[in-house]
Order: sequence, then C-alpha cells, then structure tokens
Amino acid sequence: MRHLPRPKSIALILLAMLSLVSPLVETLATGRVETFSSFGLAETIASLVVLFWWYHLDKAEQRYSAGKLMNAGMLLVAAVALPIYLIRSRGWKRGCQAIGVAALFVAATLALGELGERLGAALTS
Repeated sequence: MRHLPRPKSIALILLAMLSLVSPLVETLATGRVETFSSFGLAETIASLVVLFWWYHLDKAEQRYSAGKLMNAGMLLVAAVALPIYLIRSRGWKRGCQAIGVAALFVAATLALGELGERLGAALTS
C-alpha cells in the first residue's frame, strides 16, 4: 500500500512550490521579479495561508491551545510569532531544534525563489 504524505508535509511542499513557481511565473510574465509587485503580494498572501494551515495542523498534533494573540501573530508577524510558538509548544530544547529546522527551510525556500527567477530568465532569453 502506498504511503500518502501527511497534511503537514503537504503544507511544507506547497510552501516550497510557491517559492519556486511564483518568481518563475513573474519572470516569464514581466521579465523580472520585483519585491512589492502584485506577484510578490499574491505569493506572500498564499504563503501565509499555507503557513497558517500548517500551524493549525501542528497545534493539533502538539495538543497546544493557542490564544487569539498567537493566532493573530501567525498571520501578521509570522517571523516573530513562529519561534515563540515553537518554543511554547515544544519547550526550550525541542523548540530551539524546531527553530533551526525552520531556518533551514526558509533558506531552502529562498534558494528555490532564486532558482525560479533564474529559470524564468533562462526561458525568456
């Protein structure tokens, strides 16, 4: 029987795909990637929705009850709220390990964004 990816894994895969595909499509459509373009804004909104989905799945898995402030923080200032959530939901040791993994994931998504931009440039030249 084939093993299907867990929903949390699907959320991370979607985040990675957004990081690659969004700059690729923007480069194909406009010839360049701009930080505050409509493409960038759409990618940011889509990424926040997927991140919030991952967060809710993780809260359920960790059996963590977050308040309204934490939930709002994940939507408005995820870069600040996520490390706080990871430490509060896992404790200091496991939380810091999770922050390290999250930092590596962010670095990978930045690399994927650069790759998407370069692929788009290569395909348009």
